Amino acid sequence: MPAHTAIPFADPAFMNPAFPDSRGFHRQGRGLIDQGRPEDALPVFQHAALLARQGDGQGVVDADRLGRILYDVGYCLYDLGRIDEALAEFQDAVAAAEQGDAQGLVHGDNLAACQHLVGTCLARLGRDTEALAWFQQAAEAADRGDAQGRVDREAVGHSLHQAAACLARQGQPDQALPWLQQAVAAKEQGDGTARVDHASLGASLHLMADCLYALGLIEDALVWFQRSVQALERGAPDTPVNHDDVGRARLRVSHCLMDLKRPADALPWALAAVTAVEDGDAAGRVNLEGLCHALQAVGDTLASMGRFDEAMDWYRHAAETAEHGDPAGLAATLTAGAACLRKLGRTEEAAAWELRARTPVG
Repeated sequence: MPAHTAIPFADPAFMNPAFPDSRGFHRQGRGLIDQGRPEDALPVFQHAALLARQGDGQGVVDADRLGRILYDVGYCLYDLGRIDEALAEFQDAVAAAEQGDAQGLVHGDNLAACQHLVGTCLARLGRDTEALAWFQQAAEAADRGDAQGRVDREAVGHSLHQAAACLARQGQPDQALPWLQQAVAAKEQGDGTARVDHASLGASLHLMADCLYALGLIEDALVWFQRSVQALERGAPDTPVNHDDVGRARLRVSHCLMDLKRPADALPWALAAVTAVEDGDAAGRVNLEGLCHALQAVGDTLASMGRFDEAMDWYRHAAETAEHGDPAGLAATLTAGAACLRKLGRTEEAAAWELRARTPVG
């Protein structure tokens, strides 16, 4: 569940090839973005911005259009890892969007998108306090809707979620909860067509559960983690399900049940987490670090139930996986396996595992 995501505009009307000047170059740049070529798109967008600043035949500048182009300039820079430069472009995009179009009409959706990306850059740079204010502004602007007054509640919820994430990272989960409640309520209403992005909703439900867990409210967190699993299993519209996210949510359900001393209930969730993580993310890529955690969770659950022989099979699998994909987590797995071996009375094997656990990685 990546914390900061930059999403380019997709406005077919705006990209109409019948429009001359900056629009043609903007459309060309968007085509390059669609091909995954931000480094080639960047100079095209920059030229489009130059033309947009010159205005039409009478020198009238459509600042809203300029803001959209600057947004895409920033998007390319962000995608290329040039975050400081992207931040400056997004700030310029905000200033342009605040002026409105050629008729002076401010498009709340455009303004909100630009403000959200300013917040995204600031958060990426570790400046969460500043980012929080920008995400709040973005949510308020998105709530005003587009030129026709249509409100994309998903966009509102996305900005509210990121505001909450800033607070959570600052160690203020109690302050994050009200923002997340609003984010969930907004996302449940869907986008401008009332279509719900359940993957996005699941991310907010998961963060809500994380905050409750951090506050020691384990039973409440359990309910929200279960809700997040249900949402994540449905996924985003027209997109493959990210099973890695599903697996992490299932694993958190298992952790809650273990904390509540319910290992028999936790076991099927841990096993289901392994299955999901093995299925990979939306592109089918398997997160070996996450898989190691899920495998060890199965071992921990079985060990807590006194099923030590079975647990050892899972610890071995987890250790093998850690050696390939999570070297930093290998020591914890080996230590857990050693404790299990001692329960079985196999002290020599346990000592060997303990020695491996103390051996520096690499």
